Amino acid sequence: MSTRETLRTYLFGTLIPTPAESWPGDEADLFEAGMDSLRVMQLLVFVEDKLGVNLPDHEVTPERIGTVSALVGWIESHKKSP
Repeated sequence: MSTRETLRTYLFGTLIPTPAESWPGDEADLFEAGMDSLRVMQLLVFVEDKLGVNLPDHEVTPERIGTVSALVGWIESHKKSP
């Protein structure tokens, strides 16, 4: 499963109260859908545990976590090269 698919499955299966099939797209605002500071912390733990990517807390900004596409880009930028 790709980073995007894994992230979408977790977001819409656990964190966000909006079903994935009714989500308007990967550029839609996650905060408008119910993302909050507690969910952000849960997301960071998930990314580290399941994807093996450590996202530094000091880099958390609304621009990096506000959409699925932004999150995927941020995660991909921190993946270690093989």
